[in-house]
Amino acid sequence: MSVRHAVLGMLFLAALPSLSHASCAAPTDLNAVWKADDGGLYYVRQVGNEVWWVGMSADEGRTWTNVFRGTRNGATVVGKWADVPRGGAKANGMLKLAVQENNGAVAGFTRTEVTGGFGGSAWHLNCNDVVLVPVNE
Repeated sequence: MSVRHAVLGMLFLAALPSLSHASCAAPTDLNAVWKADDGGLYYVRQVGNEVWWVGMSADEGRTWTNVFRGTRNGATVVGKWADVPRGGAKANGMLKLAVQENNGAVAGFTRTEVTGGFGGSAWHLNCNDVVLVPVNE
């Protein structure tokens, strides 16, 4: 590799600061930002066996924003959710979730029971990994 190519490569990487957070390791609990099949992002916090989240539609929560509080017992989370005034939706209900684990890490979770018309049914990590492929001369 020439010095010119090395310098250009370093300048390219310096111009992409978001790449410094490209790693996406599965958490050992539910603490993470999760993306659901309803298009929303869910900011989840697990404290002991309590699970909290704020979920927001892809338009920064203008269509809907909800909050959730539940209790985790093994691979099951049961709790209540409610829309909040940030978005236009005004529903609430109960959710039961099944947590999928793989070698002690949380791989995602799915809805198994619902009331109130909640839209999301499957959550996965919100990873925006970028893979840089080296160029060989």
